[in-house]
Amino acid sequence: MTDAPTRSFTMSIDIDATPEEVWRALTDAGELVRWFPLQARVTPGEGGAMFWSWDDKWAWESTIEVWEPGKRLTLVENRPAFGVSGDPLPVASQQMAMEFTLETHKGGTRLRLVHSGFGHGAVWDDELDGVSGGWQSELRGLRLYVERHAGRDRHHTAINTSTTLAINEVWKRLLSPSAFIVADGTLAEGARCVIHAATGDRFEGTVAWQRPGRDVLMIVDALDSGIFRVSTWRAGGKTGAQVWITTYSDSLAARVREIGERVQPIVTRALA
Repeated sequence: MTDAPTRSFTMSIDIDATPEEVWRALTDAGELVRWFPLQARVTPGEGGAMFWSWDDKWAWESTIEVWEPGKRLTLVENRPAFGVSGDPLPVASQQMAMEFTLETHKGGTRLRLVHSGFGHGAVWDDELDGVSGGWQSELRGLRLYVERHAGRDRHHTAINTSTTLAINEVWKRLLSPSAFIVADGTLAEGARCVIHAATGDRFEGTVAWQRPGRDVLMIVDALDSGIFRVSTWRAGGKTGAQVWITTYSDSLAARVREIGERVQPIVTRALA
């Protein structure tokens, strides 16, 4: 297995912004924390480094191998797979790379990502699956930030938990009257949808991404085009679950925190 070719994930997304604007969101530490990690450090230029962390979880530093402003960024890292709580699993590290290329397309920017170096075996199957689904949501979050909220700070709340339940059971419980139900519309990309929480909170907006039984990302009207996201993934023999709620409106920051405080116990109960 050690001689088997590694695997990769590739996706492209069109963004209504210039390559320079997208490049800045990808490479400036102050911009990165407005759409992607919670903490970031960047030493720019070839041979420099980029660090991402989510409150000391899913934390690693990459070396900058290619730095072509407005065109191409390549990050190289040596890391293991992560568990559902963001801690490294006791498996051999892999040499991995993330290549971002930007090109002008129809008056905007086409961003292409190739994330390569995923190993083989059950642990790396889960890592590739989780990372590929995560990038689908994160790069849509990048697009939302650059197109609608550029220069504004992000306010968020996140509910993270893990369980030994199977992933299909976790999704079934999260999308149920005990947690969140689709009250109107459908979970289809580009569709309008209304989701009611068992707390009485209501999320209405447009579905930006969905993977049946695994992930949904909605752009919520009442959060000033903020985000409501429910995600599940497998790692280290467990299932992780996350509810992420974001706004870029200072006046709604307290509301987002309050929603998070109400949602936490219903997620815990649903997965008990």
